[in-house]
Amino acid sequence: MSNALLWVGSLLAGAIASAVIGIFLGSTLEYLAARTIGAVWRGGEYNVRGRWKSTYSYRSRGNAHVGEQIMQFHQVGRSVYAKNIGGTSPHRHFLKLKIDGSYLTGTWRNVARNANHYGVMQLRITADGTEMIGKWIGFDSNSSIQANSWKLIRQ
Repeated sequence: MSNALLWVGSLLAGAIASAVIGIFLGSTLEYLAARTIGAVWRGGEYNVRGRWKSTYSYRSRGNAHVGEQIMQFHQVGRSVYAKNIGGTSPHRHFLKLKIDGSYLTGTWRNVARNANHYGVMQLRITADGTEMIGKWIGFDSNSSIQANSWKLIRQ
């Protein structure tokens, strides 16, 4: 009987540890997997791997702003993960997208300290694969909904 309890306890502890890791490190682990596996796993018609200059419009405290940042894109098949690696924007975005034809659709979130911005986006890849142009919509810190344009240019 004690072996069965030990086995059940070990299984339960593993499940709890897996859930905790998934909650706190899920995006980071997915990004690292895409970075590692994505370099060798080719997928789809479009290859969006590499550095992109990201430009997006938003409103803050009633004023219009344009954010610019450099983002690193990793791709595993149709799954795409990107994160901010520099730029002048105070925001630090993490993107999790899927490619469907010439469209990327997915989620974004601002991972800067004390930030609480997140939402969804859709981008269209230009025929030559050098630009992605689209829209974002999401919540700001006050739970207000905003939407605007987002453009990325391959570097």
